[in-house]
Amino acid sequence: MAGEIDQKSGAKELPGGTTILLIVLPYLVKKDLATRVKTKSFLAFPYGVLTLASYVKRFSKTRVNAKILDLNFFSLDEIFDVIQQSLDTHQPDIIGMSMMFDQSYQYVRGISQQLKQHNPDALVLLGGASATTSSGEIIKEQEFVDAICHSEGETAIKRLVESEDRWLELDNDPWITKRSISEGRKARSVYVDNLNDVVDVDYDLVDASAYSMKEAFSPFASYRNEDDVRQFFVVTSRGCPFKCVFCAEPFLHGANMRYIEIDAIINHVKHLVDKYGMNVLTFYDDQLLIDTARAKELFRRLAKFNLRLEAPNGVTLVYIDDEMARLMKEAGFDTIPLAIESGSDYVLNKIIKKPLKKRKIRPVVEALQKNNIFVQAFFVIGLPGEMDDHRQETLQLIKDADLDWSGFSLASPVRGSELHTICVDKGYIDKDIGIGEVIGNQYMINAPEIGLEPEKITRVAYLMNLETNFVNNRQMRIGNFNAAAKCFEEVLERYDQHAFAHYYLAKAYEQSGGSLQSIEDNRKAFHSIIESEPIWQDYAGVFNLV
Repeated sequence: MAGEIDQKSGAKELPGGTTILLIVLPYLVKKDLATRVKTKSFLAFPYGVLTLASYVKRFSKTRVNAKILDLNFFSLDEIFDVIQQSLDTHQPDIIGMSMMFDQSYQYVRGISQQLKQHNPDALVLLGGASATTSSGEIIKEQEFVDAICHSEGETAIKRLVESEDRWLELDNDPWITKRSISEGRKARSVYVDNLNDVVDVDYDLVDASAYSMKEAFSPFASYRNEDDVRQFFVVTSRGCPFKCVFCAEPFLHGANMRYIEIDAIINHVKHLVDKYGMNVLTFYDDQLLIDTARAKELFRRLAKFNLRLEAPNGVTLVYIDDEMARLMKEAGFDTIPLAIESGSDYVLNKIIKKPLKKRKIRPVVEALQKNNIFVQAFFVIGLPGEMDDHRQETLQLIKDADLDWSGFSLASPVRGSELHTICVDKGYIDKDIGIGEVIGNQYMINAPEIGLEPEKITRVAYLMNLETNFVNNRQMRIGNFNAAAKCFEEVLERYDQHAFAHYYLAKAYEQSGGSLQSIEDNRKAFHSIIESEPIWQDYAGVFNLV
């Protein structure tokens, strides 16, 4: 299938020049158990390599042939054959592997060895968020990787392509090599001077129709009901001035905010609508609203395109007033996730270090719901210093704020975050834990002395999820049974063995006039699951469903 995508892309290979092959390492996981938290189980545009390839092709002083090979289209037993086919076809001079997620690390050695065996003179590079946060360890462990790019890669690759001596260029920032590590040199990021230069992503480098985006949760999402969803996404800013304990973003893109100008964004949106018929636009900014005047103007100008907008990373609620809520709705948002993280002021301010007071939350939720926006919130459970009382405060906040849906993540000590440093220093995780062994959907912190044990925290977090989203679901409480049903359907689209989703979907169908067959089918599914799965039997017992 890789060859098919490459042929459909329309990106012609020009004679001469430098050929760059950008390989997206496997990251997809199978649909996980419903009793786990979030997993990366959908295929998304490889936006980072698309941005890099588009930039280098457009701005390099020398001719560049850029090819993208996304290994997530293939089964694991065929990826080496696919890579070999691509190497034989394109004979690349520079090969970059994109490692955005730690679970991809297991493939680095085998693939990099294959690349070097094919052409020892080709540069084999590694980049991406997870590569950056673990660069020192990786460059020591991976004998076939020539260099790792620290943070952003557009300018770095452009300079490398243009250099008369590419091996010598690797001695400069932002490259990390075995030599730079042995000499004790630390790489510094090299940022794009003008973010307007990276907005015009060339989607002809891939088969755009082959990708889907199923991360954003919403009862209004059209993934199931419409075959004609043409979805693209955009990052309109880089950087984050906040220093949340669990986040590595400032380490990756810096604390200073950088923006793409609104005119450039609108021109790109118009291009995506005109050329591809885009009808869903997903923002992947970490701080979409922080410049409130800019955000409001952007939303005003997007309204005319009649798009559905998403922001699955969440937004910082302190920047939302009545006008912002109205403009977001008019622009095309039907769902907004708020990055709240905790319902305890102590946890927010003293542990997470997030400048948010919980008294600010309810007015923002009201403003959004007044504009018929479905309001989600993200919460992190199990941070060192968080106690049972704090988690009860979170449950109370969800009730008091009248949230439509709540997402619960287990605190994960990702490399590059302050939380990782704390956990290593205090012995909450093994200091020798390998790359890829901190799994985002498993609780790795083990500190019984402060009330943090994997089994306990995992259970507590999931019970919070069941209580807020199913047992006390807001849409059910206010009598909006169609919206409730869509929520439960969306859950089952992701996790078809979710017992509570079957149970409450049957109830929603009962109230909304669903077919007797559908009601009965979901009831049977519920009973079948709890009879065969002890963990679901346990959860059902907690809430007296059996």
